[in-house]
Amino acid sequence: MSAPASSLKAVIAALSGNVLVTLIKFIAFVLSGSGAMLSEAIHSAADTGNQVLLFLGLKRAARVEDDSHPYGYGGERFIFGILSASGIFFVGCGVTVYHGIQSLLHPHVAETGPVTFAVLGLSFLIEGGVLLFAVRGLLKQAAGEPFFRFVRTKADPASVAILLEDGAAVLGLVLATAGIGLAHVTGNPVWDAAASLTVGVLLGLIALYLMVENRELLLGRSVPADVEQRFEDLLRARPSLADLHDVKTRQLTPEVYQFKAELRFSEAFVAARLAEALPAHGLPPVGAERERALGDAARHLIRTMSEEIDAIEAEVRRAIPQAKHIDLELEHLTAAAAEAAEELRTQAG
Repeated sequence: MSAPASSLKAVIAALSGNVLVTLIKFIAFVLSGSGAMLSEAIHSAADTGNQVLLFLGLKRAARVEDDSHPYGYGGERFIFGILSASGIFFVGCGVTVYHGIQSLLHPHVAETGPVTFAVLGLSFLIEGGVLLFAVRGLLKQAAGEPFFRFVRTKADPASVAILLEDGAAVLGLVLATAGIGLAHVTGNPVWDAAASLTVGVLLGLIALYLMVENRELLLGRSVPADVEQRFEDLLRARPSLADLHDVKTRQLTPEVYQFKAELRFSEAFVAARLAEALPAHGLPPVGAERERALGDAARHLIRTMSEEIDAIEAEVRRAIPQAKHIDLELEHLTAAAAEAAEELRTQAG
């Protein structure tokens, strides 16, 4: 399944906004010579490149499953997410911190004026609008669930990346404005360099967070605990089941979950199904009629259990729409149970 349409729209909106803001900020840097402004321009340029990567990841992940990839290409989103986070770290954070250090080692007072602050104000409006668009998209996806919990546990990583990058961009603009303003008022360029360093550190922290999140999803993180508990509760509520164990879950993507469990059918359920198929007057003692009756009973039991498993899967999908892959197996006998069964067969023989 492809990512939500709101994620793709958020990436396109952020990409369009950042192209415009990057051009504006570089023009402002040329006019002012501000280190913080250059840091902001580099930040926006890095964001633009990163959003191109996120867009490619979303488009490639939308390909339908095929014989070579039966579970689809959803993992492409996480691969490109890691590449994007690496870009934030090495370009956004690395270059910005380097420039801040250089500004501290070789300080010079930036030339500021109305144009500089006008550019910062315009950039703030554009970045703020993109951030608001991303927040509204995530609120719609959350559908009433607490916003920050949804972002932390269930949101599409591309949407989270846009949210964090644009949040950092808006905060970075505030810091850059403060640094440029203080440097202009005091005549001390340290304020400008400090703003640049702060923006760089902020980008580094965001990049590390996104790397960790995408890595966990790429490795196969389990579904949220409340969803897994709902899955177990649904199965335990089925009267046909006596027990279940070895429950495993995985998020193939934030919209596609995989569930696996081993089931033990209730002896009463199995006995009742057998009773439906066996002759009311009992089995013939020997011969073809006995074999035919046993075969009919076996086919009925197999069909009934298959239909019950289908019904369980349908119920799970109604309750958990993301449950696209459900693997239910009959429990495996333990070594002790297998030995006991073999002993019973020996005695019966």
